[in-house]
Amino acid sequence: MTRILYLSLSNATYSSNYFPFLRRYIDDFVSEGTEVELRGARVGRIDSFRFWEALDSVSILDSVLDAEQSGFDAVAIGNILDPALREARSMVDIPVLGYGETAMLTACLMGSKFALVGVNPYFGGRFEENVAKYELRERLAGIECMDLTPHELDACFSDDEGRKRATDSFLAAARATMARGAEVIIPAGGRITAFLNSVGLREVDGAPILDGTATLLAMTESAVRIRAAAGSFVSRRRLYAKAPIDVIGAAAAEYAESYGLPALARLADPATPAPKEKQ
Repeated sequence: MTRILYLSLSNATYSSNYFPFLRRYIDDFVSEGTEVELRGARVGRIDSFRFWEALDSVSILDSVLDAEQSGFDAVAIGNILDPALREARSMVDIPVLGYGETAMLTACLMGSKFALVGVNPYFGGRFEENVAKYELRERLAGIECMDLTPHELDACFSDDEGRKRATDSFLAAARATMARGAEVIIPAGGRITAFLNSVGLREVDGAPILDGTATLLAMTESAVRIRAAAGSFVSRRRLYAKAPIDVIGAAAAEYAESYGLPALARLADPATPAPKEKQ
């Protein structure tokens, strides 16, 4: 049995349509013998502004630590912004994959140029940062947006008029990037991907729409197999260097108490009991 923790930067409270669809989609997609737990961020408003993303990233990091301690084989961070991805890789030995990096690298296998279509312009700068971080600027044809908020898009799942508006908006944005050379369209977020899957939209004028959720799940399952075959998955040489155990022991408890991170507290002292789950 392979166990994967799928983390969202949203949660069920703020994603009443997306979360149930995502749960069903994951169950239908993963291989037999793979079990996926879907978990949201502690707050997870997934609003348009960077400040909230930074706060929710602390929740992501603690969940990644908890996943390794709880026997999960890998973690999939299902958010296009890849929140806390690099930090998480430096903390655990199990594979940790992010939606954005995985989707972009896969798109490079599918065409020479890819584009990102996001929900609204507030995310564009962060997309550009990540494209540069992954050294893929030469493969990026463009970034466009649908001019919706994440919460407005969530409502479109169950509203006929909203569904048409969101679909038309996505198509217009995708075609704008295709005019600049895009061959593969990446819906810039799990929520957009889920919406497009719900309306059956898979391609635009011959350009495939990359299913980032399916890609992330498939690559995460593959990462588990690669680690099992090779004995490791992430380099400890430079970028993902892991702190020595004595440094972890000296610092983890203090950070855990200050930031309210129960999994980090258990890393410092394995005898620390796990907190009761909130109902």
